[in-house]
Amino acid sequence: MLNTLYLKILKLKTLIIILLITLTCFIACKNVISPNEDTYFGGVILNPNTNFVILKDTNNNTLDTLPLNNKNAFVHKFKAFSPGIYNFYDGLESQSVLIEKGDSLTFLLNTINFDESLTYSGVGSKKNNYLMDLYLENESQEKFILKISQLEPKLFSSKLDSLKKIKEDKLINYQEKYDLSPTFLKVAEGNIKYHHYYCKEFYPFARFDKDEFEVFKDLDTSFYSYRKDIDYNNELLKNYKPYRSFLRFHFNNIALSSHFKHSRDSLYNIHSLHYNLDKFSLIDEKIKSETIKNKLSFYYMMRFLNDSKDVDSFNAVLNAFNKVNLNTNNLEKASNIVNAYTRLKPGYLLPKVDVITKKDKVKALNSLIKRPTIIYFWSNKYTYHLIDAHKKAEELSTKYPEIDFIAINADYISSREQAEILQKNRLNYYNEYHFKNPEAAKDILAIRPINNVFIVDKDAKIVNPKANMFSINFEKQLLELLNK
Repeated sequence: MLNTLYLKILKLKTLIIILLITLTCFIACKNVISPNEDTYFGGVILNPNTNFVILKDTNNNTLDTLPLNNKNAFVHKFKAFSPGIYNFYDGLESQSVLIEKGDSLTFLLNTINFDESLTYSGVGSKKNNYLMDLYLENESQEKFILKISQLEPKLFSSKLDSLKKIKEDKLINYQEKYDLSPTFLKVAEGNIKYHHYYCKEFYPFARFDKDEFEVFKDLDTSFYSYRKDIDYNNELLKNYKPYRSFLRFHFNNIALSSHFKHSRDSLYNIHSLHYNLDKFSLIDEKIKSETIKNKLSFYYMMRFLNDSKDVDSFNAVLNAFNKVNLNTNNLEKASNIVNAYTRLKPGYLLPKVDVITKKDKVKALNSLIKRPTIIYFWSNKYTYHLIDAHKKAEELSTKYPEIDFIAINADYISSREQAEILQKNRLNYYNEYHFKNPEAAKDILAIRPINNVFIVDKDAKIVNPKANMFSINFEKQLLELLNK
């Protein structure tokens, strides 16, 4: 009884706080929003991961970096406005938002429960709250989709069609109640359609009882009949997660089907060189939109470089990528990473990179290696990873005292600032360094993403340049390192 009462009081207090913060945001926005056709986007973030929000435009390029004020609020007035799907990023998570001419849209979210807490207010809020509900409904159905994916194809399709019909009926009812823009309807219909397609493409990979080759043999032609209706060049949806996720699984699927036809493989191997070459060939064949083609091929290129250990095949994949991707920045990034991993082959010495100690002395990183060593990296931009990585390293160092654990900050930062960050997060300042030249070091060591971990032996020779401390196989790698 007391617990129930306590929870009710807690919820009431939370609601009051949220209402007050929302009111603050509206007051802040009211001071700058004029009653004409100007377009605004703003929000309030509870428990922010950073002190800024990155707003990305309809091409997913950074439009603005917006600092949070002392109430964790921000507002952006669009200058040269283009309607469509924008994305905002809080330093850890991102979400899409549909913005049209004349919208004065604000949101409230709590990073502890990012998507579930996100609500919109103001002009343009109804359509975005609807789209957010649709997004959460898709997420909530994931376990059910996985469950029905174990059924035979016809029964799976029947149950999936029923889910789609419920969403379509809801949209029709919503359309009867409100005056909705054509753009909103295209986005909502695209969400329903491409999430449905995504589930169909996911099906061969989701079966527990059969491998993909067997599943493909059991599918009749009607299972993928919708493929004739796919719009591979949808400019409105190009940055929208349901569409983007569909394209990624679709090309995984059709490339695998193609790969099985001309290879001797009968098992799915995501790292297969020829399977990945098939992806680039199909992307080039089917997609005409330069933006969509560039982004999708870059995604696959980065996945292959980050996941594959077959460094000898990197140049072949890079050559195929260069024929498909026309973005010079993408080409340069991919080329730099390939060159970096070529220098980071297992058995090679750790490259010379300078780090700075907490006493502000410059040291060569490989000079710090005296025993088998794990080198992990962190950034103040990613608070959760910073804390989790340090706690995991502390746990493992207790378990494996024969191994040294070195932590390196990858920001432009002073030793004092580094110490303050660690102290603020209640973390030990032991075996901690920061790069003398962070950008050059990140390129040399190919530590994008930040969770890349190096395993090196006592002679500073690389054992694995792409380990993951949170992998279930990581401790096995540590035991192998000690038994070398």
